[in-house]
Amino acid sequence: MPIFAQKKIITVKKHAFFVGMLLFFVLTATLQAQRLGGGLMVGPVFSTMQLSDNDSTRFTMGFTGGLRFAIIPEHSIIGAEIDLLYSRQGTGMKSGLNENGNRHSFSSRSSYVNVPLLLNFYFRRWNEDDEDESKMVRLRVGPQIGFCIGGKDVETVKLSRQNKQYINPWERGTYNRLDYGITAALAYWHIEVRYTYSFPDVLKDCHPSKNHVISLTWSAIW
Repeated sequence: MPIFAQKKIITVKKHAFFVGMLLFFVLTATLQAQRLGGGLMVGPVFSTMQLSDNDSTRFTMGFTGGLRFAIIPEHSIIGAEIDLLYSRQGTGMKSGLNENGNRHSFSSRSSYVNVPLLLNFYFRRWNEDDEDESKMVRLRVGPQIGFCIGGKDVETVKLSRQNKQYINPWERGTYNRLDYGITAALAYWHIEVRYTYSFPDVLKDCHPSKNHVISLTWSAIW
């Protein structure tokens, strides 16, 4: 069997296993839950990529926003939620001098639609006085699948009176459209801190180039 065919089979098996994990988490939490909740989510994102040919990558700021749908337990400390989020992320690099002696810097910016499916672990059981999740500490862990809808490389050159940007959009076939990884979050009141580590490389010709994303979000709870 050709090597590329073997790699494709392995990739399909990984994706099938990932989907199986999603379904298992949903069924497990649903059996212990009795009502639904959710709300809007919005906040800043701090992201970077580990690039093999550049060790000076740094976090860059973007944003995320979308909806969360929660399965809330009434007789357990375990629930679940599925989110539908738009995420603007990327990576930055330290600045330097170009051949003309002008200071310049590079960055990559990408856009994703992410669907995390998380188990919610509450630090205490729900009681009759609890109207929503806002007064409970929640630990959220689970897989995430994402879809890259485009990206670009940006060079910023600092001139005497202004900064000039040169934008190079990513060409089709140079980046992986499918992204998946593991997400962990800690939430209290309406605030959540979340970290996501992705397994596939973002850029096909750059290994490693994996997404590392930290978000700080505010969410309306109902």
